[in-house]
Amino acid sequence: METTASRELLAELFEEYSEWYRGLAREYGSLPRSVSGVSATGLQFICLLDDLSLHHMARNKYVRFVLDDMRSVAYVYGSIDLDGDSDIAEIVEVLDIVAADAGHYMMGRWRVLRDKDGKIAGLSHLETRAGNDPEKQPGSWFLVGSISFSEAEKHRYGALWKAAKPSVIFRERSGGD
Repeated sequence: METTASRELLAELFEEYSEWYRGLAREYGSLPRSVSGVSATGLQFICLLDDLSLHHMARNKYVRFVLDDMRSVAYVYGSIDLDGDSDIAEIVEVLDIVAADAGHYMMGRWRVLRDKDGKIAGLSHLETRAGNDPEKQPGSWFLVGSISFSEAEKHRYGALWKAAKPSVIFRERSGGD
């Protein structure tokens, strides 16, 4: 991907996803892993990834395949991860959201708050940062560098993407680059 998106688009994607995840936590107690990409013409897709039974490295290649297939110039990715918190000496759940293109990224982290029954009750913002070196930031590298796909991977990821498309949300964004 050689084309980059505007920083305004990255900020919009980041804020939209942040708000969407806050709403999901509040209303449904759910935080699905998902990716959304935007093409240079403004076509956006939103795809949930929780149903994929792929090792994380294969899932990352699948995400890259989908972004390439959709000719995405920007994307936003959200997932729950586990993180060690040395201040409280425990493992905590965090929601990570990354919006990026080939030249810039925005990353945010929220602690996942659970009620006494273990249901997700909300999110507590931990940090937001941005930079212009996505190739050096884990989670923001999907549109930088080169990933090659073997013929078997092209077939496999192509079949997965074809099967996923009926449940993918597509929309036109105004102001596409």
